[in-house]
Amino acid sequence: MLKEFLTADVDVPETHPLYPLYLQLLAWEERHEELKREYAGKLGADKGISRDEARSILSMGPLDSDDDYMLVHTMQAQRLFMGRGRDPEGRITRIPGAKNVGSALRNLWLLSGQDNPYADWMLILSELELGDLIRNLQRAVSDARSEIKAMEDSGIFLSILRNRNPTKVSLGFRSPYGYMISKLVMEFDMFIRVVKTLTARNLITADRERVMINERARPMRASFDRILRNNNVLQVPAYASLTRADIKNPRSKDTKDRVLALAEIWPGLPAEVLDRSKLPNNAKPLRRAPLREALANEIKTADEGDLL
Repeated sequence: MLKEFLTADVDVPETHPLYPLYLQLLAWEERHEELKREYAGKLGADKGISRDEARSILSMGPLDSDDDYMLVHTMQAQRLFMGRGRDPEGRITRIPGAKNVGSALRNLWLLSGQDNPYADWMLILSELELGDLIRNLQRAVSDARSEIKAMEDSGIFLSILRNRNPTKVSLGFRSPYGYMISKLVMEFDMFIRVVKTLTARNLITADRERVMINERARPMRASFDRILRNNNVLQVPAYASLTRADIKNPRSKDTKDRVLALAEIWPGLPAEVLDRSKLPNNAKPLRRAPLREALANEIKTADEGDLL
């Protein structure tokens, strides 16, 4: 009924028959704006909640925990977690540890939140690889346990070896990938315990024990190496600062050169990753406005102790 006046953006004359209806509209609009301000001021809280009560949510910090830990029973699993540094004399090869790998995954996770598609791609591959390693360890533990279980038919009941003083390792991780790595370490720890139980109970030889452990340790170390190499590439500031928008439509020659260089290192970026239809299971939510200057300070080198 008021369309002609609203479309023309003019007031209804006081003498017009629709003027009372126009006043009702103005009153409704004013009340509606007031309700919107009230709703925003109370951060969407339900009726009966005061503004001060509602805004107390702003003072809440993120969920955190300082008492997560794991109990490691075997030296092999502890070594897998700690890794082995470079020998100053060059006689012993460095072995990357799960702690540093967790740090590298966290760096990739942070880059994922900066809309870097290569970080998402590397996280997807890492999730698949680590998931396979965990499942393979679980199957190996199940197979080894079946040999112990078979002893019950002859009336011999065996328990799995455990350490009287296991090492307590605190888990103050700041990314979900730290806990994925911890899961892998603990599955390996259980595998070692079961295998050593077989050896101690004369069900397998010491040589067979070494073969079984090496069969599981080698693919984990190879996976750790790949994750660290991937992280090292994306720590280069020229590559770390690239976003999906840069890759889809480079706006300068410098950006185009960096996009081409990264495509040479990792050819075949999947289209579903580039358009975000496929993301890591633990993809970090995107920041509304990527801060490239802050990125260099946030993405750290995966050195010892940088996991937390």
